[in-house]
Amino acid sequence: MAQLGFNAAHRRYKRLFWPTTVLYVAVCIGGAFLINKETSPLWMTSTVAILTALPLVLMMWAILRHQAETDEYTRLRQLKAIARGAVITISAIWVVGSFQLWEVIPGINVFWFGPFFFLAYGLGNCWDSLTGKTV
Repeated sequence: MAQLGFNAAHRRYKRLFWPTTVLYVAVCIGGAFLINKETSPLWMTSTVAILTALPLVLMMWAILRHQAETDEYTRLRQLKAIARGAVITISAIWVVGSFQLWEVIPGINVFWFGPFFFLAYGLGNCWDSLTGKTV
């Protein structure tokens, strides 16, 4: 992918990120009003589930496209943040899975690992600033 200037890459990122965020919120709210778990047909519930996940997938693609279109420094910071977020999230999945395996805790809905990844990614992005490192 061609390297753009930071401002151009950031504009492209925002042009994809914000509409997908609005779409995600609209599908979540609309789906909550549309779907009745007892009476809605499976095809309708499945369609809403896919429409809920699609904006999140597009957001992840926007993040990867943004880091690919920027300079090496920004790319390195973003890739390190993604890697840190992934390591934290996978570690949490293993710990929670082990607790569930040994029946220490009840089952946890796996949906929450997605938002947890974004939290870990954000913390991973701030890590260098918090520790005083530049790269």
